[in-house]
Amino acid sequence: MQASSAAIGVLVCGGLMACSGDGPAGDDLEGVRAALPMEVAGWRAVDDGEVYDSESIFAYIDGHAEVYLAYGMRRCLARRYIGPQGEADIVVDLFELDSAANAYGVFTHDRDGEAVDVGQGALLRPGWLSFWKGPWFGSIYAEGESEASLIAVNALAHAAADAISVEGEAPDLVGELPADGLDPRSVRFLHTWEILNSALFVGGENIFSLSSETDAVLGRYRREGGEGWILLVEYPDEATASVAEENARGGGYESRRDGKRLALVLKPATPELADNLLVNALGGAR
Repeated sequence: MQASSAAIGVLVCGGLMACSGDGPAGDDLEGVRAALPMEVAGWRAVDDGEVYDSESIFAYIDGHAEVYLAYGMRRCLARRYIGPQGEADIVVDLFELDSAANAYGVFTHDRDGEAVDVGQGALLRPGWLSFWKGPWFGSIYAEGESEASLIAVNALAHAAADAISVEGEAPDLVGELPADGLDPRSVRFLHTWEILNSALFVGGENIFSLSSETDAVLGRYRREGGEGWILLVEYPDEATASVAEENARGGGYESRRDGKRLALVLKPATPELADNLLVNALGGAR
């Protein structure tokens, strides 16, 4: 199966595998499936598409499904469109997550590309457009590039986003990152150590106690004192946050805690920059 993105690498159809079963009539996924057009810009759907759940998804995107499962994936609706003669197929994958925050999180897993106006945020790369809207993450991928396929990818992306009737909010924690010097395209929302390492490699041991029960946001800063990263983590309780703080400091990481929230500075250019970022992250001026 060909990968659609070096960062996620999971958004392309291979041969369609056996479906795990449709959801109950009238549910959100079935509503989206019914609203998706069968033909757009000369590309025609093979059928209504396949639905995968958290177990059968491995048959569809074996080896990469963990990314979606780390963000609470419920189901994936996959539909293949056949193009006019001489044009490659286009695949629409719509992932239903358990929250809008997690749909935003999947979207931030790969921030490359040109920002385009689809859904609540979208990025366009050669042959691939991704977006998020409400609790949905969408991927529209052309298996071959042409001017016609680019038009069709955009048309299918708009049609898919329009088929989703709800919107949602980005995670509150994202808004807690200090604004001064933040590179907006560096922001990642995540839960697990593995996803953190895919964005910024920290190490093999989960000393920050990240898990499905923690919310975390990562951002890169460029200031006069150089470059560094802030990781803000919201833990389920103060005890877990306290253990993570102790382990982080034992590992040589600058950190600061306020109740259940822990701020860490990763790879700072100077100790002074680390101190400045920590003050800004918890309790300082933003």
